[in-house]
Amino acid sequence: MRLLVAIATAAAVISGSAAHAAETVKVGLIANFTGAFAVYGSQFQQAIQAYQALHGNTVKGPAGEQISIEFVNRDATSAGPAKAKQLAEELVLRDRVKFLAGFDLTPHALAVADIANEAKVPVIIMNAATASVTRASPFYVRLSMTVPQYAGPMAEWAYKNGVRKVFTVVSDFGPGYDAETFFIKAFKAAGGEIVGSIRTPMNESNFSIYMEKMLNAKPDAVYMMQPGGSTSIAFLKAFNERGLKAAGIKLMAGGETSAVYLKKFNDDVIGTLSAFPYTASNSTPENKKMRAQLVKMFGEDAIPDVASAAAWDGTHLIYRAVAALGAKAEGSKYVDFMKGQKLESPRGPIMIDPEEREIVQNIYIRRVERRDGRLVNIDLETLPMVKDPWKLENPPKSN
Repeated sequence: MRLLVAIATAAAVISGSAAHAAETVKVGLIANFTGAFAVYGSQFQQAIQAYQALHGNTVKGPAGEQISIEFVNRDATSAGPAKAKQLAEELVLRDRVKFLAGFDLTPHALAVADIANEAKVPVIIMNAATASVTRASPFYVRLSMTVPQYAGPMAEWAYKNGVRKVFTVVSDFGPGYDAETFFIKAFKAAGGEIVGSIRTPMNESNFSIYMEKMLNAKPDAVYMMQPGGSTSIAFLKAFNERGLKAAGIKLMAGGETSAVYLKKFNDDVIGTLSAFPYTASNSTPENKKMRAQLVKMFGEDAIPDVASAAAWDGTHLIYRAVAALGAKAEGSKYVDFMKGQKLESPRGPIMIDPEEREIVQNIYIRRVERRDGRLVNIDLETLPMVKDPWKLENPPKSN
């Protein structure tokens, strides 16, 4: 009889342990895995897989329970915001995800605000960079950047280093408007002159006519903002092929010269300046760890960029929130926990602003150089823990 009781007790313990181990938190990852912006989906996915390979796919909850973290990937196919919204609805209603994540483009991020609000699901922004995005929903937490965070610093640095006349050319969407506005504002405030401004279609691939206008304006430098990928690659190639570099015009950018794109260029891109929150060649301990794991899992061509760093950090933040609050917390509780969190990121120290759910981080002024046979960005200057200036200028409206 004692043996039967012991067996029954052991079975109950095992059953209870299995129940604890079976708890799963699903994260719906929405990104472009195919189409013109497919690089983002790949960067997100590889960084998340690398993080989970190093840290496991479970966390210990507040009561000691084991909680599995499972990412459910969905391809937005570069099809626009309606597709992103459809995928978010399916993930929330059918897959019962506790978090949404990814969102490479601003229109995709904005498209799911109503779903986040109604379902009370935290949304971890891993790329979309229009400054106003996090105001769309109290459930948005951004781990990437805002364009004003690096556009203004680029303008200020350029003027301090002898640039007096600039022509701006940006993509005709939210981040482009932010880049144009904050670069021009900072450059004029420093004493510089804007000799021309152009907005180009978001999927533009032929920049020849724009290059002629820039060349004729005779600026000291061109400041560009284009979506990373085929569009920005086409712009940088046209800049060199149409003779602007040969004419002594400097090129200034943001993430368009990220290491993941540099392998598409020859030495014509050397000297391109940029301001950005992540440099793949930096030597922070977390960056070394991430890069080594990416190479181990995906080979030498697995080159990280800011989307990789944001996906790595976003995964870290989700793990930390679930460990603290468990698998069944309300979405607003997860968001409240994330406010004010500080992380050591592959890009350096970061913090989630407790008021705006916005990332605060270093901005690096970089220049493209060839080192050890490879084109890389080299940091020239570090601007520590920069807040989003758009939100400083546009405080939330009180009720």
